[in-house]
Amino acid sequence: MSIRTQAILTAAALVLLAAPPVVAQTASTASDSGWNVTIYPVLAWVPSGFELNLDLPPVGGGGGGDAGIAGEIAESRFDGAFFGGFSATNNVWRIDAGGLWAAVGGDRPQLPKFTVDVDVFYFHVTGGRKIVKDLYATAGVRRLALKYDILALDQYRFERKPGVWDPLVGLGWHTARDKYEIHAGLEAGGFGVGTDIEYAGSFRADWKPFRHFGLTGGYQFLYFKIEDEVVNRPLTVKQTLHGPIVGIGLYF
Repeated sequence: MSIRTQAILTAAALVLLAAPPVVAQTASTASDSGWNVTIYPVLAWVPSGFELNLDLPPVGGGGGGDAGIAGEIAESRFDGAFFGGFSATNNVWRIDAGGLWAAVGGDRPQLPKFTVDVDVFYFHVTGGRKIVKDLYATAGVRRLALKYDILALDQYRFERKPGVWDPLVGLGWHTARDKYEIHAGLEAGGFGVGTDIEYAGSFRADWKPFRHFGLTGGYQFLYFKIEDEVVNRPLTVKQTLHGPIVGIGLYF
């Protein structure tokens, strides 16, 4: 593990440990009730917005038919996505984990023309500590595995499969009642350790008509910037996914 990675993870741990303790009454209630666990076996994410910007500089200024490309897709498409999640809390500490697959793509019909198909896979796990009321300080890690299939200028095709580990820090808001729950979170990560930078945000409301079963819906946002290498040149990708989430929850 690099010195830079160690420094970031150490700082994240200090954020959690330095958080002011919740009052003793809250801790006592959590101890009496134990851990509450929620499983989201099906969370369908439908990205209504997909933006992607590519920058692959030409060699020697673009002479000799070089396939340098730079620009943003103008026409996006969505092929499918799936998201599942898990959380556990004792009202003082909290663990959240989730996984995502999304297949998206887009075209840039004007010059420089290119077509992109992207598969995004990620898994994340975060730990949080309550700092006040329903607000938690969080830290964790996200694994991003990407697959890009790019056709540039109708003749240059290349495929890249970068995979990175991103440290994460953030804040979460979690309110749980008998018949409903509210969950919101903001995270920043990457910091040049994995991606150059990433931001993620989500809001979700759970309705629990039965003791162990409920419905959930909300909105999720993910942005990241990553650099890879293609034919000895840096390929810079800036990608944004955002859209509604719907699914079911199981509560224990």
